[in-house]
Order: sequence, then structure tokens, then C-alpha cells
Amino acid sequence: MTHMTEITADTTAHVRRARWSDKHALLEMIHALARFNGDDPELDMSSLIDLMRADLPWLRILVAEHDGEIVGYAGLVGGVRLQDGQKTMDLHHLFIKEDQRGQGVGRALIKAAKAEAQAAGCHRLTVGTHVNNTAAQATYLACGFTAQARRSKRFELAL
Repeated sequence: MTHMTEITADTTAHVRRARWSDKHALLEMIHALARFNGDDPELDMSSLIDLMRADLPWLRILVAEHDGEIVGYAGLVGGVRLQDGQKTMDLHHLFIKEDQRGQGVGRALIKAAKAEAQAAGCHRLTVGTHVNNTAAQATYLACGFTAQARRSKRFELAL
């Protein structure tokens, strides 16, 4: 699936599914997003390759290109609301290179993520962000997302 989205009067970002040749740029941006969120990135190339080869619904990656350079990506993870019998998709990662922010690249990736979720028969597209990332929160609201009150705590178990 290919999406062309007008960014500004003189700039167009091309959004498409990630290709094998994108893995080096993706790894760099995934690390940048982790550092932005105060995390120490642990993902290495072999783990990224394993994830990129995983069967769906594990991961779908979309990339935004401008002038032949990958300037952002969206990582989508499939899920379910089993109690409702509905497929969902989570916009697990959204990253735009710093010099491309504020030009509509994020909105183009969000639009493509929505189309990807709809094409997969999903009933919901979810996204989360850091509590202090008000710019991202404003973008999600402007793109039609609604803020959700946390109804439960989340837990994890390392395996």
C-alpha cells in the first residue's frame, strides 16, 4: 500500500510499508526515539531483522520518505479486544527526524496507519505517549483520537 500525502505547498512525503533496505535507517530512528523517551535502546540489528520477518499481526512498519531519505516511521502492532470480538491496532511507535517535525510528516504517517488498520479490519487504532509530550498529544487529538481515561493499571512479566 502506498500513500502520497501533501505536507506543505512545496513538500511531499511518500508513506509506504518498510522494505528490507530500510533496516539501518529504522534502527537508527528507533534508537533515537528510545533516547528521546529517556530509555536506553537495546534493539540490535539481528533483533530488528527478527521482528521484521515476524508473521502478522506482530509488526507492520510504515516509513515516510522525502527526497529519497527516510524521515520518519510508524510501528504498528496488531491486537484484539477479545471481550468485544474486535481486532485492534496500536500505533506503538511514531518518530519523525527532528529537522522534519512540524511539516506534517507525523500526520501523514498517522493517516497511513489509520488506513492500514482499516484495511486489516480493525475497529480501533490506539496510541500512547509520554505524559509530558504535549506536542504529540495535541497532534493525536487533532487527528481525531480521543483521550482515554486509564481504567486499569498495567503490569509486565519479563520472559
